[in-house]
Amino acid sequence: MWLDECPSFWDEGRVRPLVTQSGKVVLRCDSCAAVWPTLSDFKEMEHVEPDEPDWVVAAGVHVRPGTFRWASAQDLEVAGMSGLSWRS
Repeated sequence: MWLDECPSFWDEGRVRPLVTQSGKVVLRCDSCAAVWPTLSDFKEMEHVEPDEPDWVVAAGVHVRPGTFRWASAQDLEVAGMSGLSWRS
């Protein structure tokens, strides 16, 4: 499931929701390094590009490889994002 095409001019990826190890749902491009910690960050085009070794997105939130998973419909409901126009 994906929300929109990546707004980054250099990429053609899709913005997908993922659940971090801390349980936070963030939005991440499935092709480039862009991560949006919140939906409002995505709307404002305020992304972060987490990098090794910590992969930090925000305080207490990281996208270290092997520690996150793509979100399910239930995860989106819990995060208050189920009402968005998700594509499959």
